[in-house]
Amino acid sequence: MTKIIQKGRVVFAGNPGRPHPQKYFTVAILLALLVSLSAPLAQGQDDEYLTIYGIMNQADVLATGGKTSQAHAKYIEAQRALEAFQRANPTWSPEIVTYRSKDLAEKIAATSGKAVAAENNASTPVQPAAKTAAKSPVKLLAAGSEPRTVLRLHPAVGDRQTMSMTMKMGMEMTTGGSAMPAMDIPAMLMTMDVAVKDISATGDITYEMVFTDATVASDASVAPAMAAAMKSSLAGMRGMTGTGKISTQGIVSGVEMKLPAGADPQLSQTMGQMKDSFSSSATALPEEAVGPGAKWECQTRVKSQGMTIDQTINYELVSLDGDRLILRSTILQNAANQKIESPAMPGMKMDLNKMTGAGTGSTTLDLGKIMPSAGSMDEKTEINMGMNIGQQKQAMDMKMNIKITLESK
Repeated sequence: MTKIIQKGRVVFAGNPGRPHPQKYFTVAILLALLVSLSAPLAQGQDDEYLTIYGIMNQADVLATGGKTSQAHAKYIEAQRALEAFQRANPTWSPEIVTYRSKDLAEKIAATSGKAVAAENNASTPVQPAAKTAAKSPVKLLAAGSEPRTVLRLHPAVGDRQTMSMTMKMGMEMTTGGSAMPAMDIPAMLMTMDVAVKDISATGDITYEMVFTDATVASDASVAPAMAAAMKSSLAGMRGMTGTGKISTQGIVSGVEMKLPAGADPQLSQTMGQMKDSFSSSATALPEEAVGPGAKWECQTRVKSQGMTIDQTINYELVSLDGDRLILRSTILQNAANQKIESPAMPGMKMDLNKMTGAGTGSTTLDLGKIMPSAGSMDEKTEINMGMNIGQQKQAMDMKMNIKITLESK
């Protein structure tokens, strides 16, 4: 016998849209967050530029999500702000301003034609074309034992939960053949409230989230200066809000985030990059009914921090007891041979030669809720890239270990 039970899960930080904690933070997001938090805070003109850069990121997210007209308007807003900034600060990094001006002009031109075409199509009556069903990224490998269940999201409007997450990172880096001392990053502690605001007739779920706290744990082995810098910058996340939409099968169709007034501009830059990951990372549940022992995989191409990452997540349904679901997962990530922009120095291009990541995780879910009740993840990542410093090209190798635990109530 087959019955319908819908599955809930949270969608936020890092690689969102998945029930496992490793999907909340992609490797690229963590790298950007680390760089942004450990860099000196920008002042004066740098602050103004980073605010404009945040507008550019918003436009890129809209364009990626197919909202061409809105993206076009944002690109124009960023262009006007950049022109005013250049007039007021003619000596500030002219090479960066020139690069951004050209980039914006190209994006404005590209979205302009699409925006006009979309508006013309919208105003001209046409016969509706048959829709082509989007190919699901999920492939069922084994259905598992009987009885089997079709898993779908089913939260109720007004549902609220609070999630607490602890993220611990360690990093080793070699630059130009010289190894730097291993970095033991203090654990980051984050708390977020999530509320289901609406469920459409087609089942699309709209939710809101608020970051109520973000700080670092006390750690005697961590340099006090690093801990203080991270704590100060993370404090800017308090009060950050966001909205998102997800289908009953777990497909994320859009995420928007907003930092509170006065937040660190570098944090704004990082959050802008996080939205790329929120919007592009989606894990659909298997269409078929599954039972204990079921296995499926989800293959996606994630765009984050300027990188295109091929990602495969393998799931195993360990147990299903009423609304209680326990999953075990493995994640593999790979990216190679592409140019990316430095998250700390806008306008500076780096060559990503190779990025590989592998991890394991486990999650306990209450199928009637939007967030997992408990979870853990351990992931190791290696990155090789090159950058031009002066007249020389320097190679950089980085190894990271990321451990995440979470619980919600």
